Amino acid sequence: MALSIKPIGQGRATLAGEVREEIERMIVEGSLAPGDKLNELTLSKAMDVSRGTVREAIRSLADSGLIDLIVNRGAVVHETTLHEIHNLYDLRGAIFAMACAAAARRVAEGAEPDLAAGLKTNLHQMQATLENNDTETYYPLNIAFHETLLDGAGNPRAKAMYDKMVKEMHLFRRRGLSIATNIARSLEEHRAISEAVTKGDPDAARAAAEHHITSGLKRYMKLAETNDTATSG
Repeated sequence: MALSIKPIGQGRATLAGEVREEIERMIVEGSLAPGDKLNELTLSKAMDVSRGTVREAIRSLADSGLIDLIVNRGAVVHETTLHEIHNLYDLRGAIFAMACAAAARRVAEGAEPDLAAGLKTNLHQMQATLENNDTETYYPLNIAFHETLLDGAGNPRAKAMYDKMVKEMHLFRRRGLSIATNIARSLEEHRAISEAVTKGDPDAARAAAEHHITSGLKRYMKLAETNDTATSG
């Protein structure tokens, strides 16, 4: 298992917290894949910290949805089931739709004067990745688009719930946004959301957001079915 690891600072009171963040980053970015075992010795040597610090960091991740603690095996990166994926998309869709409607309402009230410009810039950047077939760059821009809208909703608690959920969804979402046709459709849906929010139309923003999340699930399920067929064949 080749790990991409960033250096960890020394002598800080939150060292275990830094290690947790680094392990979380590796899982989210794919350096640690679903099913991979989190080897305390390997991680401690790579980060130049004690095994106890790594163990503490791993235990703190137990309720994140990113890892599973298995008896006689230890910590492994969580492998999301199709049932869990459906549930996560349902929850994400409800929060995201609410956030987009709230962001549109705040735009109409004049509370988010910079939101439209931020969305426009992001859309231009995503369009450039599509034209350049740069699927790797699209994924973080896609995340930023959604985060911008969650910020614009002005609901920190909803954003905290959304962020925790999306971290778990990184385990499988990245794969679906590595295909140019999926990116093109996703970008078209982003434009519809942006237009509704920018116009200050909460109902249209909610509908566009719901359509985007539902379509994202359909794209993922189609990809999963294709992979299952290829594997069984």
